[in-house]
Amino acid sequence: MRRTPGRLRATVVGLTGTFLLGTAGCDPHPTEPAPGAVTLPLSAVTQIQDLLAEKDARTPAQKKVSSQLLYLRSGRFTPPPSGAPFSPPADAAPGVPAATGASTVRSLATTDGAGRVLVDIKTTAGADVTTRVEGLGGTVVDVSAPHNSARAWLALGQLEALAADATVLAIRPALQAQTWRADPARGGAKFAGGTRAERVEAVRRAVQKSLATPAPGKAGAAAVSPAGAAAASRRGIAISEGSRAHGADRARKFYDVDGTGVKVGVLADSDDFLEQSIATGDLPADTVTLDGQSGRPGTGEGTAMMQIVHDVAPGAKLFFATALNSAESFAENIRALRFVHRCDVIVDDILYYFESPFQDDIIADAVNDVTKDGALYFSAAGNTGNYDDGTSGVWEGDFVAGGTLSTLPAPYVVHDFGNKVISNRVETFGGPLMVHWSDPGTLDNPISSNDYDVFVLGPDLRDVAAAATDVQDGTGLPLETLAFGIPQGFRIVIAKHPNAKPRALRLAVVGGELGLSTPGSIYGHAAAADAFAVAAVDAFAASGGEFFAGPTTPVQLYSADGNRRIFYDNRGRPIAGGVTFASGGGTLRQKPEIAAADGVSTTLPPESRLNPFFGTSAAAPHAAAIAALMRSAVPGIRPAKVRQALQSGALDIEGKGWDRDSGAGIASAMNAIRDAGGKPTVFIEVATVTATPVGSDDLVPGGSATLQIALVNNGGAAATAVKAQLTSTTPGATITQGMSAYPNLAPGATGTNATAFAFQLAPSVPCGTRVALALTVTFVGAGTSPRTAAFTMQTGRPATVPTRFSYTGPVAPIPDGDLLGVNVPLVVAGLPTISRLSFRFDGDMCTDAFGAETVGLDHSYDGDLIIRLTAPSGISQTLMDRPGGFLNSGNNFCQTVLDDAATFPIGAVSQLDAPYVGTYLPTSPQDVFIGDVGDGTWTLNVTDVASGDLGNVRAFSLDITGYDCASP
Repeated sequence: MRRTPGRLRATVVGLTGTFLLGTAGCDPHPTEPAPGAVTLPLSAVTQIQDLLAEKDARTPAQKKVSSQLLYLRSGRFTPPPSGAPFSPPADAAPGVPAATGASTVRSLATTDGAGRVLVDIKTTAGADVTTRVEGLGGTVVDVSAPHNSARAWLALGQLEALAADATVLAIRPALQAQTWRADPARGGAKFAGGTRAERVEAVRRAVQKSLATPAPGKAGAAAVSPAGAAAASRRGIAISEGSRAHGADRARKFYDVDGTGVKVGVLADSDDFLEQSIATGDLPADTVTLDGQSGRPGTGEGTAMMQIVHDVAPGAKLFFATALNSAESFAENIRALRFVHRCDVIVDDILYYFESPFQDDIIADAVNDVTKDGALYFSAAGNTGNYDDGTSGVWEGDFVAGGTLSTLPAPYVVHDFGNKVISNRVETFGGPLMVHWSDPGTLDNPISSNDYDVFVLGPDLRDVAAAATDVQDGTGLPLETLAFGIPQGFRIVIAKHPNAKPRALRLAVVGGELGLSTPGSIYGHAAAADAFAVAAVDAFAASGGEFFAGPTTPVQLYSADGNRRIFYDNRGRPIAGGVTFASGGGTLRQKPEIAAADGVSTTLPPESRLNPFFGTSAAAPHAAAIAALMRSAVPGIRPAKVRQALQSGALDIEGKGWDRDSGAGIASAMNAIRDAGGKPTVFIEVATVTATPVGSDDLVPGGSATLQIALVNNGGAAATAVKAQLTSTTPGATITQGMSAYPNLAPGATGTNATAFAFQLAPSVPCGTRVALALTVTFVGAGTSPRTAAFTMQTGRPATVPTRFSYTGPVAPIPDGDLLGVNVPLVVAGLPTISRLSFRFDGDMCTDAFGAETVGLDHSYDGDLIIRLTAPSGISQTLMDRPGGFLNSGNNFCQTVLDDAATFPIGAVSQLDAPYVGTYLPTSPQDVFIGDVGDGTWTLNVTDVASGDLGNVRAFSLDITGYDCASP
């Protein structure tokens, strides 16, 4: 489907000089006719001239230092520190441009409380930068010898002294990056299922429904469950909706493949919440984080991505490394995942802003190295919008002269965006702002000699709010970058040094939108030749099932588009022809390659903005996991074949055939494995178990039962000569009829045992015992034979009256800001098996008073608390995870009951509800404990994950119900 671009929004201003009309480059956004040139106010012209005159007067040492650092030291634009969040002026109404002024634009530089700035230092080979930095009172954070670079904290006043060293080539603000999770700060941007808030609520409802307690068995039959309901739940408490939407659930059975034998490497910000994810079964216990590369503390986006991979390809072995230590470290970690750990598939969701759109830089080089060695590399396409939806924050095209600043000794030429429009208006708040041009030059080899500068003006065009005026004299990067948080209504002007040659330009405001825009949002290492750039499609569009092709399944409005034209190879040599769009030089890389799901469930706390997980950050691991299934299904498959099969099997959406928004379409696990040469197999599972106690309504000690067990072949091949044997490992259980034949099972067919299975129980079997049974099925046909399915049968019926076990120990203080928290023990005796459990914080008198001693748990900021319950067997469940979110400053829990039958979730409370009295739905269901042994020491863990608040565990209890085996 081809959607209508957003409305055209042109702002026309003029400068002294003659305007030259020109083409805006690669598929430019059409511009409105100019209503007449408006003269740029003299104040703005004077400020620009002053900035350029200051640039021309810089010393040799100053020329090595980024203009952003020079301006920060001089206080030219007095930006607030980058550690502080951007806040529009208090009087700014929604949709109204912020007031003009430099203070509204935030510097790219990262500063600390001591007034130091975090910088990246480029040196000559073998330079001892550590000694030099420490001699100036700085601290080196990281050194990359292969890239002749270092990262360090250094006082602003010492930058020029360091730059005067002959071994120092350049000093820049620490190169920054971002992940591609969708940010709710994009305001009212629409998702496929409504606003982001509506989509979040839809996912949460779906998750809660999926975690609901299974319905009990029919009357007159014993309850039957998969083997060990408690143990089964530890396979994971949140499953990405993308697994079903991409058909991976079906493909794993049809081809009997789960990623076993494949290694998948994930690169993101951090692996926070890794241990909790392993404890809940949402990540495998053998997940590996590279030494020193956890990225903590962070958001845990890497953990969320690994959860997605595990949901789609649960047999794959997972590896993690952070991508945010530095660009050089990111490149080294990419290589380590392949060349040290032999990862077959690698996926990331990172962009470093400096990355070139016109040449492969050091990160893209690392991607090229691992793909040449046979790895498959997937990267998030980005959330910078697309032209067809009118959400693009990018303008690409060739430089066109639009006028000169004639009062300068060497007049700078201003760029014409088309139709004599020399400023591009920021339509939606965003940043950072970047201008790249098509000179050669990488981080390892900065050789740009054509000098361009960029200026950000306020809405009334009277003042320069920010500027980037680095020197490109044969030793610079072809890049000017500046400013986070550029408000709506601000204008961007690009100027060329009179000696600079016209080049292709790329202007981008990350996360924002431009009045004049073009396609081409995807750039950097996601645009590497053999990388897969992955677009995002809302999982909601699958309506709980599998994605389908056609115009009703669009990409997300924020999903970035292609294409990408590359003019230079990694050594800076022109690839073919000229180095502008008009020349037709370079090579065109069709991007993105594929689209995949976002808007899916993870176990991370909602305030992390990773549950639900939106953005191309969530899409990339879905596509990578499907590739892992393909490599598992067809061992030794060549990367080119994976690419061909993944794209030929894609579900066509957006424009007919390949298009610049969705690539080949949505990845389909079923089609991709088929086109890769996967062989359908038999996959027999237990469909239903009908247990009939003999002479009783319930299975009780001393009784017996017969079983009718229906099998279904969910694989893609037929099974013949199907037989099954029933066994049990429960002491006192004797199989009296354990063998039966089954009919042949075609793909999708169901069959029932010809002879009823039967077993009996000794009178000594304890009431409430779950009888462990296993059915081993043999067959003739492609696939794994024999295959064993385990399930259990419950003895007795749930009792009707629970027993309350209350904590009577001393008050337990909750450590402030301590991730280990406090463990409070509770002894339970006399309940061997659990049929139902609910947790409660007790209390005699309920109040939200600070430090109240009459409540079950007092705490001055309940949104900081994570509360877990662990059974004597080791089964653990999270009852509350920062209830109400990180802004919930409510106090105290009193007579608070957590019950799986409740409807209002504890996570949805607010400060106004405190103290929390009543019955709530726990964060994770307590039915995980059903069938487990109740007797022993239970442990309540309460963790305060933030500093500055105090509290105590005072009184809590468990209401536990057992089983009854007496005759009714």
